[in-house]
Amino acid sequence: MHITDLSERATPGTRAVRSFEFTECEFRDDGPNGWVTFEGVASVVDTPYTVRDHLGEFTETIKAGAFDKTLAELSKRAAKGPSHDVALFVNHDTRALPLATVSAGNLTLSASPHLNVRAFMNPARPSVQEVRHAVSDGQARQMSIGFSVPNPKADQWNDDYTERNISEVKLYESSIVWRGASPTTSGAVRSLDELLAMFPEGSEYDENEVRRALAHLEALLPAQVEAVADAIIQRDREDRERLERKIALRPGWA
Repeated sequence: MHITDLSERATPGTRAVRSFEFTECEFRDDGPNGWVTFEGVASVVDTPYTVRDHLGEFTETIKAGAFDKTLAELSKRAAKGPSHDVALFVNHDTRALPLATVSAGNLTLSASPHLNVRAFMNPARPSVQEVRHAVSDGQARQMSIGFSVPNPKADQWNDDYTERNISEVKLYESSIVWRGASPTTSGAVRSLDELLAMFPEGSEYDENEVRRALAHLEALLPAQVEAVADAIIQRDREDRERLERKIALRPGWA
């Protein structure tokens, strides 16, 4: 009989996604130069929530102050280039053009103590109008963050790895999302759930073994993959920016 080792959860530096229902969120027409202002709470602190991973479920809490260090480093990181910048996306689609970025000066993040987002968006962009209407229509109901815990001392688990307390995070991006698989589960887990649901009843495949196998394969991906992905994302952004400039100069194209 296979004995599940829940200590696998404590793998340092693993990227994660957490989603939270809107607590405070609004669009306003009071941004600079006629731009739209968006404000929302991207993550709550000192509030336990349930996370589902390939080993089952556990309770996680991001502690007050966990965002302080990463927020203090935002400007320095943004200066290193797009792969280090922090941006606001829709549905974590980091291949698309961001709605706002720290480097462009139209995205501000602060902790008081929850993680607050303020973004100024160009209303001439269709993506901005689309997400604004999606929020006002109730179709996009959550904010989400992509992060890791770089300091093992800031990643505290109880003895049976069913409770996790995080006192420091490294923030990669924030998103306005339609929904997570659960209030706090990443889209990757949701896709896996859909895959497992396709297995016929009485299948020889064990759900936990499948989850462990996929998690192991994911961990084997070489670090170079991330660098290649960043280069592709940057090239895609540049292509899209050139196209948007052409459309702005020739309205008839749209």
